[in-house]
Amino acid sequence: MPTLGKNVEYAIHSLVYFVGSPKESTITIRDLSKFQNISETYLAKAFTKLKKYGIVRSNIGVKGGYSLAKTPDQITFLDIVLAVEGEISFFQCNGIRERCILVDRGDLPWAKGDFCAIHQVMIETENKIKESLKAKNLQWLYETIKKESNSKLIERSEVWFENNVFKS
Repeated sequence: MPTLGKNVEYAIHSLVYFVGSPKESTITIRDLSKFQNISETYLAKAFTKLKKYGIVRSNIGVKGGYSLAKTPDQITFLDIVLAVEGEISFFQCNGIRERCILVDRGDLPWAKGDFCAIHQVMIETENKIKESLKAKNLQWLYETIKKESNSKLIERSEVWFENNVFKS
């Protein structure tokens, strides 16, 4: 089964830290990679794609770094996946049914542009996955983490960023 790359995980983990950050603040790739102890190179590639997709914006200069280009409730998991991985397909039809010696090629539903039952199930499954990813956003993630960890993880993260990134 196809899997999403680690850049999706890096992106989602990193983007949630923007949710509780002060307005007009930016966070650098270096700070995010240091905080999470992950590859700066991988994270930079993911953020280049996130910027191109309109999820983050980059700011240059002394206060340079990245900030969210939309509000956290407008950035869905599906947006992040599509930005980082591009359009994904759960199923690749290889037309194996057309090789069957019993098939009358002139009377095939798929020869008229319709999908066979197998392909239809795979499309339905893919659509359900996409709907699920679209139903969750960064605001939901932030609130869920805050609730499940009794706010301690979010509070400690916000303190770290305040002391190491946002201090004037």
